[in-house]
Amino acid sequence: MGALEESAAFFDERWPEARAVSDPTKELYRAFGLTRGSAGQLLGPRVLWSGLAAFVRHGAGKPVGDPMMMSGWFLVDGERVLWEHVHEHAGAPRRFDDAVRAWEAVR
Repeated sequence: MGALEESAAFFDERWPEARAVSDPTKELYRAFGLTRGSAGQLLGPRVLWSGLAAFVRHGAGKPVGDPMMMSGWFLVDGERVLWEHVHEHAGAPRRFDDAVRAWEAVR
């Protein structure tokens, strides 16, 4: 939901071949079935533990967009979804290598 420039900078550092999409109106979130998280998905024990560990490693960041929205990763080719991973809770690890491996397997 952030600015395209922020997303592009994020991916340039982590996965330069990926293309970022800005979705401030959450149209793609709805199309992919992503919703706002439940109390357990946003404040459960695993989330709080992950949040504390992330804070110790990286400090606090500024929320962008709707911080209550659950996230997911999707590899899309035209109108086809080639791979998806929807996070089960807000503290779920984001593993770029899983997405890269999935991309390499489908191209």
